[in-house]
Amino acid sequence: MNERQSVQRFLRGAALLLCLGASAQAVTSYRVQPGDTLSGIAARAGVSAAQIRAVNARLRSTDQVQAGWVLTLPDRTLPARTHTVKSGENLSVIAARYGLSLSALLNANPTYRGGKAVWAGARLNIPARTSSSASAATAPAARSTATVRTASSSGRSGGWLWPVAGYHGVSSGYGPRVLGGVREDHLGVDIVAPVGTPVRAARSGRVLESRPDFDRGWGWTVVLEHPDGWITRYAHLSANLVQKGELVVRGQPVGRVGNTGRSTGPHLHFGTYLRWDPRDPLSLY
Repeated sequence: MNERQSVQRFLRGAALLLCLGASAQAVTSYRVQPGDTLSGIAARAGVSAAQIRAVNARLRSTDQVQAGWVLTLPDRTLPARTHTVKSGENLSVIAARYGLSLSALLNANPTYRGGKAVWAGARLNIPARTSSSASAATAPAARSTATVRTASSSGRSGGWLWPVAGYHGVSSGYGPRVLGGVREDHLGVDIVAPVGTPVRAARSGRVLESRPDFDRGWGWTVVLEHPDGWITRYAHLSANLVQKGELVVRGQPVGRVGNTGRSTGPHLHFGTYLRWDPRDPLSLY
């Protein structure tokens, strides 16, 4: 290769970098599946089709994609916002909800660095953050296409009882997921069961909440406080069978499976927390 050809190649590479720009830093990839369209991939990933075309040379002049292609996806930049603290939330829960580390949340809210408690009604600064588009693009669009796995119903020595007898299918596990095109951290597991199925207390304890909580998407919900700082939540119920302050025993019905609140089908959302720090319920069985 002579000097002139080297210069031409350099200029073409520089022009390509200028076209990509700083607004779409591509760091993830996605393999096109049968039936995918460019617009559908873009919608699920939370970016525009133009942003995907800008970082994939083979799409510069077409919107057609083929199964098996590996596309580069730009990360999404989520804008800064504020969050009003709700009853039962702490800094760890709020940080997980927005995909932040606890230190990042504290850096944006230095008032709470020294361990100061955060109370319901307080307003927190949520900093701008980057979210990967690849996990959104590969996520199922609806609960009906989710993979259902089976959980064990035999509790460990701690005495944990599976809350829905005879139904062990988990349609959405603990951790990151995409629901309605929005990436979120799912702080519990969704147990598929028919509406009206009895929901049992996983352990003995006291009822902290028994109410409709539609503001946070829980629908009809029951929250129990157990010994040693453990807390359990039973959400999207069709009926609540206990009252706030009531003492309950392990295995006692506290509600019935429903489809209330932010729900895409009949199921029980079962959440476990240790002093309000969320834990994967399946790790307890």
